[in-house]
Amino acid sequence: MLSGLALGDLLYGAVLTETVFAWPGMGAWVVTSIQALDFPAVMGFAVVVSFAYVLVNLVVDLLYLWIDPRIGRGGGE
Repeated sequence: MLSGLALGDLLYGAVLTETVFAWPGMGAWVVTSIQALDFPAVMGFAVVVSFAYVLVNLVVDLLYLWIDPRIGRGGGE
């Protein structure tokens, strides 16, 4: 269940790692876009990251329901 929440840490770590080590990638790209005040690029990055975060959390929740079907019964005994 926590693996879905760890995605945010992974994305932040990618931005930090790519910036520190000057590796090309989305993290370095968004930092460059922020410095250049390229708002459409920053908003696009925010939408992509938000969509990925929601999608991963949805998949984790569905897998959790499939692995432990007791949580889908709405309480009960």
